[in-house]
Amino acid sequence: MTQNFERAKSRLENISSIEPLLGALRTLSMGTWQMALNKISKIRDYEENFDHIIWEILPAIKKSKFNHRKSEEIPTEIADTIFLIVGTERGLCGKFNEILISNALEWIENQGKSSFQIWAMGSRLIRKLEQKQINFTWRQPLPASDLTTYHQAYITTQKWLDQFEDHDFNQFFVLYNQLKTGGQYQFSTSQLLPFEINDFYIAQKHVTQKWPPPIIETDPKGIYRRIVENYVASSFYLILLRSAAAEHAARFNLMEEAKNNADEIIEDLTQVINSERKRKITQQMQELAAGAGLLDNK
Repeated sequence: MTQNFERAKSRLENISSIEPLLGALRTLSMGTWQMALNKISKIRDYEENFDHIIWEILPAIKKSKFNHRKSEEIPTEIADTIFLIVGTERGLCGKFNEILISNALEWIENQGKSSFQIWAMGSRLIRKLEQKQINFTWRQPLPASDLTTYHQAYITTQKWLDQFEDHDFNQFFVLYNQLKTGGQYQFSTSQLLPFEINDFYIAQKHVTQKWPPPIIETDPKGIYRRIVENYVASSFYLILLRSAAAEHAARFNLMEEAKNNADEIIEDLTQVINSERKRKITQQMQELAAGAGLLDNK
C-alpha cells in the first residue's frame, strides 16, 4: 500500500502542475476563436461596400472584364489547377490536419482534373503531408502567435492574380476546415479564381442605395480592377479567418476535455490519498491503544 500511496502522490503532483497550463491554453484558444469570429463579421461589412461600388460602376464599364477567364472559356492547353490546402501552424488541435488531408485528397480525386498542383499553408499540415509522402509544389507557414492580417492576405493574392493573368494556372481552389454549430468543424471548399462578375448581378438584387450616385471622372476599368483585387484578397482573408476559428475551436474543445479529465483524475487521486492517510492514522491509533492495553487482544 505504501508504494501505491507514493505513486498516487507523485501522479497528483504532476497532474496538478499541468492542470493550470491546460486551463491557460483553453482560455487562449477561446480568446483567439472569438477574435477570428469578430474579424469575420467585420470583413463581411467590408465586402458589402465592394458590392455597392461595383454595382455603381457597372454601367460605366459596360460589362468589361478584368482579364479573367470564366470556367467555360479556359483553353485546354493551360496546364494546372491549384488546390491550396489551409491547415494549422501549431498542434494541440487533435486530428484537425489529418482529417483535412483525407477529405481534401478525396475531393481532389473526385474533380477528375488531368493536371493539378497541391499547395499547402501551415507547418503542421506540411509536416503531415510529408509524412504521408504526398507531393505538393508550394508551401508557406501561417503566423504562429496571431491571426493572419488582411495586408498579408492582399500581398499573397496579388502574386496569385499575376500568375493567373499570365496563364500559369487556370483555376484556384482553397480547401480548409470551417467552423460549424457547436464548436465543431467541417470540410469546405472555395473557388478563388477565376473571379466571376456574374455573382454581382445576382447580389445587386439585394443591394439598397447606400450613397448618392457617384461622379466617375477616371477610368472605371481601373476602379473595377482595384475592387476585384481587394475582393479576391478579402475572400481569401475570410477563408483564413474561418479556418483559424475552426482550428482554435478544436483546440479549445481538446483543452476543455483534457482539463476535465485532469480534474477527474485529481479528484480520484485525492480520494485515494485521503483514504490511505485515514487508514494509516487508524492503524497507528490501534497500535497505540493496543500498546496501552486499551484493546482486548483476545
